Amino acid sequence: MKLLTTLVTLPFLFSFYAHGIVMRHDVSQSQYQVDQSQYASVIDLHFLTGTLIAPQWVLTAAHGVGYMPNRQKITIKQQTYYVEFIVQHPEYNKDTLVHDIALLKLDRAVTNVASTDIYTLDDEKSQHVWFVGKGDVGNGLLGVVGSSKVLNHAENMVEDAKGGWLTFDFDAPTNNALALEGISGPGDSGGPAFISTASGLKVAAVSSHQRNNNDGEGLYGVHEYYTRTSSHQKWIVNVMQQKHSELAEMSVKRISYSVVEATQVDKEALFGRYLLDDGSEFFIESCAENVCYRWGNSSSQTVLLKTTEKRWFAPEINRVLRLQPSESNKVNLIIMDDFHGIRTLTKQHKDQVTALKSRISTRGRQLLTHFEPKWPQQAVKNKIEGSVIMSFSINTDGTVDNIKVLNSAPNGIFEQVSIDALSKWRYAPLAQPLDGIKTRFDFTL
Repeated sequence: MKLLTTLVTLPFLFSFYAHGIVMRHDVSQSQYQVDQSQYASVIDLHFLTGTLIAPQWVLTAAHGVGYMPNRQKITIKQQTYYVEFIVQHPEYNKDTLVHDIALLKLDRAVTNVASTDIYTLDDEKSQHVWFVGKGDVGNGLLGVVGSSKVLNHAENMVEDAKGGWLTFDFDAPTNNALALEGISGPGDSGGPAFISTASGLKVAAVSSHQRNNNDGEGLYGVHEYYTRTSSHQKWIVNVMQQKHSELAEMSVKRISYSVVEATQVDKEALFGRYLLDDGSEFFIESCAENVCYRWGNSSSQTVLLKTTEKRWFAPEINRVLRLQPSESNKVNLIIMDDFHGIRTLTKQHKDQVTALKSRISTRGRQLLTHFEPKWPQQAVKNKIEGSVIMSFSINTDGTVDNIKVLNSAPNGIFEQVSIDALSKWRYAPLAQPLDGIKTRFDFTL
């Protein structure tokens, strides 16, 4: 699919899943921070959180294990371990998240950290718990606001305990919230809900998802669902008793990739901006001596390694890229195979953007930052093409203002994504504002 932007001057125109610790807005974030030694059994799995419940076993959420590569490397108290087996609950349902629980067996026992037993009684209702995690943080007024590099915990009360779930409410300060009331948010899926007992902390449940969050994840009033360990006790014990051969049969399958050296020509052929079928941006770029990718809405880079002539993989995540070179041996199309299935990445060549910026420069202004619209899923699914014409103004600080849709075809499909993209354009500062500028986005498959 192609997006073509044209720009002229017209004188007469004026124009969930749940994952991190989210806290009270009226309590300092530092009050929620805690030293790792207090929760030594909580394990950082990169895009999941887990709990060491036996010397060689980590408990986490099933919905996140699709991200895990073969023999994922994890660090526990400065020691490196590898995940040998990934076992999801056999009745886990990715659509309903029923039985959202999984066990990871490490390649060897952890000897320098004490494990935490699971809670086995069925009296969890109204009990006090601590949530623990190192993912994104936020507060009940704003929702998720950013990442955290430290461990955080928050307290809550079990609202209900039925079947395979423990449920919680995120109460506002005006609704009898606890002193360190909170829930989980992005990055802490699989993280524990600890109940304190006479013999120490026990893992009562693992973080799964939120509901009643139509206005945004992590806001006051959302309901938090954790997968209950007491109702999964038999399964947990049974899995940990299995022999190596039985675990190999039960384990989620992952392919191992060997690494081959990539030349500078190999790397440069990959570099560029790509679009997925749903309009999401995907960049492949240099990072130090490596090749990395990142999503268009993120600055976080992930390393890619070459494994065959036309295949690259991400060693930190379950993701493989298969190159589809053209007759001239240029990489224009990539097939991405990961936990979401198979998707296509189409390279967006710089020619039309370069030409656009050149035309703009001749009119006495300089376009510094250029965004193309993201394709609406409805348009991609139904193969709908179209165009949007808009007028706008440029402020003296280079920001775009006064955006108006002048014409769109078909109506109601591409207008909002076009406005969103144009509003992000940035020009070099001007001596005086400019009005009467017109732009057009063409959406062509």
